[in-house]
Amino acid sequence: MRHFHFLLARWPYLLAAVLAAGIVHILTTFLMPYLAGGDAYARLSRSLPTNAFVIFPPARVGAQVLPYQAPDVRYAICRFDTTAGPVVVSATLQDIGWTLSLYAATGESFYAVPGGGGKTVDVRVLVLPPGDNFLGYVPERREANTSLTQLHAPTHGGLAVLRAPIKGRAFAAEIEQGLRRATCRQQPF
Repeated sequence: MRHFHFLLARWPYLLAAVLAAGIVHILTTFLMPYLAGGDAYARLSRSLPTNAFVIFPPARVGAQVLPYQAPDVRYAICRFDTTAGPVVVSATLQDIGWTLSLYAATGESFYAVPGGGGKTVDVRVLVLPPGDNFLGYVPERREANTSLTQLHAPTHGGLAVLRAPIKGRAFAAEIEQGLRRATCRQQPF
């Protein structure tokens, strides 16, 4: 009974401590993205070459290149830069589960294409610098029978992410070959 009277006499202090802890927790949660050591684009841009796909090794326990990298997926990532001109990203999505996604340097996804069930999908994207200025004719666009999607990137830099599901060891060479065929090339004005 004595402890109950002690707590009853101190309830305003206990309530203030709980409220202060809650406020600190909420503020910490909202501030952590700003206090972290850089966003994903900044961390990846330090190790990826410009306008070239890099095939990431399969995820292993303790040896993941990306946080939360799925062990049943292979990735190829290109850090593109449209400062000197447009970039053509091309890939063949071999089956269902394959995807090609384009992300701005700010992290927003601005284009994504999934693979089709039972058939390959050839994707060719002309990534233009931000804005809606006419850049002149791009040599890539003058090719005959080119199905080239044109879009303006929200920022000059970004990431093209090719994702390929691992269906089994028997398909490893096929998946690797599909990832190697992907290209990400600067086009002159």
